[in-house]
Amino acid sequence: MKPGRIPVSAVVIARNEENHISRCLASLAWADEILVVDGESIDKTVEICQSPSSPWASKIKIIKRKWSGFRDQRNFAISNASHDWLLIVDADEMCTPELTARIQELLSLQGGPPARAYKVRRQEYFLSKPIHRGIWNPSYQDRFFHREGVKYVNEVHEYPIFAAPPSRIHEPLHHSPDFSPDRFLFKMNKYTTIEAKDRVARGQRTNAFRLLFAFPAMFLKNYFYYGAYRDGMHGFVISLLEGISRVVRHVKIWELSRSEEQRRK
Repeated sequence: MKPGRIPVSAVVIARNEENHISRCLASLAWADEILVVDGESIDKTVEICQSPSSPWASKIKIIKRKWSGFRDQRNFAISNASHDWLLIVDADEMCTPELTARIQELLSLQGGPPARAYKVRRQEYFLSKPIHRGIWNPSYQDRFFHREGVKYVNEVHEYPIFAAPPSRIHEPLHHSPDFSPDRFLFKMNKYTTIEAKDRVARGQRTNAFRLLFAFPAMFLKNYFYYGAYRDGMHGFVISLLEGISRVVRHVKIWELSRSEEQRRK
């Protein structure tokens, strides 16, 4: 740690991330602590984290905890970090040198960072291509903050509640370059199930009209209104996948609503 700089904990939650965790941790070796909360991975994630010859070996602390959802894992992690200032990084992300320098600059200011929380820009990728348009952009995530009074809410797309609106850091985190249709569809299936359950629990229902027009509405919105066409074929494919995701969510809402109605009979 540089003299006079406020210490920071880099916080990572992980579960079966052997393909990404090395890249993530190597980019955080500058932090005063790297806390990894592992959700009982069954691959080599923990083994990689514990590598004694790694550049992060002297900084890392690993806590194994049964997976209970992103919100719970994050709240557990921020309460178990050694330092009050936290940088939250997903296992498939990388902290760029530019972001490292910016955070160190803020922590070195007299009195510390001017704001208590910051959104950090995330550079999205699809099949190794940086994505600059569409609904994935601009992607600013709540990632750098003082933990006092902060708690994550929401099971899907969880986010922290801050006492005051966060400022922004434009130097980026880089998402995984290998994000692919397979990974999109895997995440889509998981998240649309959670979203559908949440919406049905809140009384939301769907109908044939919404099922029919969910795809074209989402595709056209992403491709034309948000300018995904500027990302070429990659933007076109992303728009197709996002349209499919919306249809699947409505199908699952219909399925759950139907099951609920049958149980009441």
